[in-house]
Amino acid sequence: MTGGNVGSFEAFRKSFNYGSRTDLLFKFVGSPNVSDDEAADFFQGLLARLGDAADTGDFSDVLQHVYDAQVAGYTPKEQTGSSSGFSYDTAPWTPMAKPLSESKVALISAGGLYVHGDDPLGPDSPTQAEAIDRIGEFLRSAPVLSSIPLNTPPDEIRVRHPGYDIRGTLRDYNVVFPIDRLKELSDEGAIGELSDENYSFVGASSQKRLLAEGAPLWAEKLKDNGVDAVLLVAA
Repeated sequence: MTGGNVGSFEAFRKSFNYGSRTDLLFKFVGSPNVSDDEAADFFQGLLARLGDAADTGDFSDVLQHVYDAQVAGYTPKEQTGSSSGFSYDTAPWTPMAKPLSESKVALISAGGLYVHGDDPLGPDSPTQAEAIDRIGEFLRSAPVLSSIPLNTPPDEIRVRHPGYDIRGTLRDYNVVFPIDRLKELSDEGAIGELSDENYSFVGASSQKRLLAEGAPLWAEKLKDNGVDAVLLVAA
């Protein structure tokens, strides 16, 4: 893009990333990894595919276009100097002590789920909309682990997270908390046993405090519960 529209379009695309047009599904268009030209190409391609889909009723190209743009938008590029910002000297993985079919498995999701009446942020907790506006506070705060008992009724599960679009989770919490899929695997014998307690926290939190404060305590809690393996699910 050239001329006087450069600045105004840059402000427009960045407004999707915690700006006046915040949309967590499309916040990638405001990423440092995405140039104005790339964002313009995305919007142009999106409109073209929407036009075709209106005629054909087939939205598969629209979905693929958005998916491809998201992958590109979140992939670090050398020329931008962007990266995840996190570097670890050791990997957390250890060999399985016994086959999965004989193991007790727990689920931990970074999707921000909790049980109704047990809000990890207390009685004055923010709504989803307020949480998005307060993303900076979440990123500085220590993550709080919420316990979700295995027998929790589906309509008792809640979600709040300032860093991703929760609409899919509201329709089916299994997209970030696949406990029903684990139950199926357990019934089939692929998993020896499921933990009576499973967990979730808001992944958009202080990663340093997660590693230094939260994770060691969580690991001890899991060991005390006899858990052999944990499925970690990002959001």
